[in-house]
Amino acid sequence: MLLAGLAAAGYGVSAVLRLHAEETSGRADPVLSGSVSRIRWGLSHLLVAVVGTAVLLAVAGVATGLGYGVRAGGAGHEVARMLGAGMAQLPAALLIAGVAAAAFGLLPEACAAIAWTVLGLVFFVNIFGQSLQLSHWVLDISPFTHVPRLPGGTVNAAPLLWLSVLALSLCVIGLAGLRRRDIG
Repeated sequence: MLLAGLAAAGYGVSAVLRLHAEETSGRADPVLSGSVSRIRWGLSHLLVAVVGTAVLLAVAGVATGLGYGVRAGGAGHEVARMLGAGMAQLPAALLIAGVAAAAFGLLPEACAAIAWTVLGLVFFVNIFGQSLQLSHWVLDISPFTHVPRLPGGTVNAAPLLWLSVLALSLCVIGLAGLRRRDIG
């Protein structure tokens, strides 16, 4: 499910950076000159990022559960287990999207570079970190290190809650930055 989480985080970053694409292409100006506020415009894109990320993780979980369940003979039970495993990745994936949102609100010129670099570093740490024997504190930089290893692992709600709070805080920071800066 880690790979599904990383892919979903990539989608979340892409969906958030759509704000930047609309701003630089001039498509944001006509929208914002009407009755749509900057916050509402930003929230609409963040909502698409959150829902799309969740849907991707749910589909990955269901598909994995069906594939394993059909082979093992118990598809119903496996679908539920793998759906839970996929959805456990959601807070970490949304944290990466939150970094993109904060970067867009505060540093719009560098937001794409920041967001994709963060995702690339998280990917590198998760895929190659243990085989390169990176120290524990380097591995802990990745939000995916803190989600439970499901199925089979134990679920601790505290890291999921903290990741969710951090993701929400980054989105709020990004929206506050968007509200204060010039568009266009």
